[in-house]
Amino acid sequence: MPFISKYVAYLSDTDAVGIVHFANYLRIVERAEEDFYRSLGLPNAYESMPRIEAFIKYESPIHRGDSIRVELELEEARTRAIRYRFKVFNETSGKEAAHGYIAAACVELSNAELRAVKCPQEIINAWSNTRNQSEPHP
Repeated sequence: MPFISKYVAYLSDTDAVGIVHFANYLRIVERAEEDFYRSLGLPNAYESMPRIEAFIKYESPIHRGDSIRVELELEEARTRAIRYRFKVFNETSGKEAAHGYIAAACVELSNAELRAVKCPQEIINAWSNTRNQSEPHP
């Protein structure tokens, strides 16, 4: 089952027209990712996983005050990176607002440089639990 997190769109999330600014969708998704790790007792996992790729397709606007639901689900787990897909729903309008994916590498800081490392098994296992069980697994 996907991990689900819920929010409300604040004024600070919106642009001059009163809709959530396009860049803030990724911030909202990253908030959900941080909530995911925190719910597992891994609040610092997020800090050692910089983004290496992101894609988002916008479908419908979210306005200030609208209720937002974010769903996260594993798409692919590699030795040194994970890629998860997300869906952002405007629960107020009942429409999907956006969907896409984010890829993050597992790294550690060594001699002031980031170095790719094997992703911890507990993170891989946690993400594997979000996978839709009706889909074929690679």
